[in-house]
Amino acid sequence: MSAKLPVFVDADSLNAVIGDPDVQIVAVDSPRDYAQVHIPGALQIAMTDFTTSAPPVAGLLPDTKRLAEAFSDAGLRNDAHIVAYDRAGDSQAARLLYTLDVMGHSAISLLDGGLAAWHQAGLALENGRPQHGASSFKVERQADGIADREWIRAHLNDDDVAFLDVRSAPEYAGTDVRSARGGHIPGAINLDWNLLKGDDGRLRPRSELLKIVADHDIESERDIVNYCQSHMRSSYTYLVLKHLGFDKVRGYPGAWSDWGNATDTPVSDTRDAS
Repeated sequence: MSAKLPVFVDADSLNAVIGDPDVQIVAVDSPRDYAQVHIPGALQIAMTDFTTSAPPVAGLLPDTKRLAEAFSDAGLRNDAHIVAYDRAGDSQAARLLYTLDVMGHSAISLLDGGLAAWHQAGLALENGRPQHGASSFKVERQADGIADREWIRAHLNDDDVAFLDVRSAPEYAGTDVRSARGGHIPGAINLDWNLLKGDDGRLRPRSELLKIVADHDIESERDIVNYCQSHMRSSYTYLVLKHLGFDKVRGYPGAWSDWGNATDTPVSDTRDAS
C-alpha cells in the first residue's frame, strides 16, 4: 500500500489518526513495560521477536518464516500503515521499521521522539496486556536493502558504494572496542547518529539534515550502506536517508559485531593518526 504518513511523524499528527483502520501503532517494548503504559490501541512486539544472534554477532535478520510468524503474532497487517515507537531513543523502533521495509512492507513511520514525545505532548495513555495472534502477515525479502559481510567484501572498492558508520567517534577510531577488533570498514564515513537529532532527542529540521549529510560527503547517487554495532542506530540513519529522498540505501544486519568479530575482514583505525 502507499504511505499514509511521512517517515517521521510527530505525536500530535499520530494522535490525529488513532482509530484509523488503515493505521497500526506498534510499541517495541517488553510485555511487562507495555502492560504498564502504552499509546492507546498500540500493538506490542519485542526486539527479540524480530532479531536474532549468533554470538558474538548480534542484530541479525531471522529467516522469513520466523519474521512472518513474529509479525503475525503481534497482529501486524500487510494492508496497514505501521507506525512504531519505543522508549529507548528511537533505535529499537527504527530497527523494526527497517526490518519491515526489507521484508516488503514500505508503508512505515517512526514516532519521532518515541514514548517520551507522547508524554511531553500530554496525550492519553493506557495500560493492559498486549493482544496477539490477530493476523497472517506475509513477508518478501528485498535484497536491495540488505548488505551482508560477503556483499560488503565484494563492494569495498566500488566507487558507487559508500559505507556510513554511525557509531561514536571513539568506536570508529578503534579506541572504544566492542568486538574482537576495533576500528571501521576501510573507507567508511563516520557520522554519529546523535548528530541527526536536536537537544530534545527528535529529528532535526530537513534543511539541517541536508547540510549535515552534505558536509559528510554522503551522496544520493551512491549506494549507501549504514552500519553501527548491531544495526539499531544505523536503522535510524537508514530511515533518515529514506526521509531525505535517498533511493539507494542498505542496512548491514550484524554490523560491526559481525565485521569486527570476523578474523579475515579488513579493518582500518585512526588510533595512530596525528
